[in-house]
Amino acid sequence: MGRTLQRFLVFVEALSLWSGRLAAWLTLAAVLILTVEVVRRYFFNAPTQWAHEVSTLLFGLLYAFTGAYALKEKAHVGVDVFYARLSPKGRAWVNLLGFVFLALFCGTLLVYGWKFFWTSWQNREFSLANQAIPIFPFKLAIPLGGALILLQGLANLLRDLKVLLGKEEEHAH
Repeated sequence: MGRTLQRFLVFVEALSLWSGRLAAWLTLAAVLILTVEVVRRYFFNAPTQWAHEVSTLLFGLLYAFTGAYALKEKAHVGVDVFYARLSPKGRAWVNLLGFVFLALFCGTLLVYGWKFFWTSWQNREFSLANQAIPIFPFKLAIPLGGALILLQGLANLLRDLKVLLGKEEEHAH
């Protein structure tokens, strides 16, 4: 494997790992915000005007940023009954076919997610429930998440192509 390609694969997998770690911190932030809301609401009878909406937006970011990490760790749902019985080259062929669908899905996220974000950005969209909460930055997570998944999918594809060409055993994550 060429050094440039190897550096690309290392970079993409580090990016996917980083997005998974970011998602873990976003989860913690959302849980803490909801905990504050519950304490304020039920113990002090002083609910917030922002906690539910901010936690919902954080969970949206969480969803967008975990896809690449899950793909890197092979944590997406699969049908292992057949897949596990295949040879490494057989699995690489299935992965190659799966990449076509992944690319279509990510392309849709990129194109329509960007339009969704861009409209929100142009309108400087804020929450209807709380005008202090901007929505447009959170909508950027849709095309960003799609790009992260596509990059990790491409890294996996390149590794699978090496298996098909007989230059490497099946890659493990």
